[in-house]
Amino acid sequence: MSKKFISIQEASDVSGKSIQTIRRGIKSKKFKFKKQKTPQGFNYLVDRESFCMAYKIEDTIKSTEKAKSSTTNTAKTESTKSDTAVSKEKFVTVDHLKEFTGTLDKMIKQHSEERQNFVRLIGTLQEKIFVLENQVNILQAPKKKWFQVWK
Repeated sequence: MSKKFISIQEASDVSGKSIQTIRRGIKSKKFKFKKQKTPQGFNYLVDRESFCMAYKIEDTIKSTEKAKSSTTNTAKTESTKSDTAVSKEKFVTVDHLKEFTGTLDKMIKQHSEERQNFVRLIGTLQEKIFVLENQVNILQAPKKKWFQVWK
């Protein structure tokens, strides 16, 4: 069963064009498309038939879909043969959890050290700015000429 709309990535893979080229085609309305709203923004789906007509690649999409379906069928038969191997890969072991926890603790410690260094740096910069402002004020303060001291 062929899909009516395909993603930009699929269109790029099938046609051999870059994703940016497909996006430019959408912008110039070279072929039909639809916008699909997501929490991050929009995904653009390209109409398969108009895309094929624009780039003349009808046979490629059908053969790609057939290859995907045959790959899926092969993967299903292989997965039934090696259920035990797959089940071991699906579960997180205690060792993996301990390793992840250790890595996370190291990252938290490094983050707190970097934060302390950053706070120290900001404090030092504030002190230097204060000193420079005072020096500028001192240099600008005496507007009188030296001989007008006695008046």
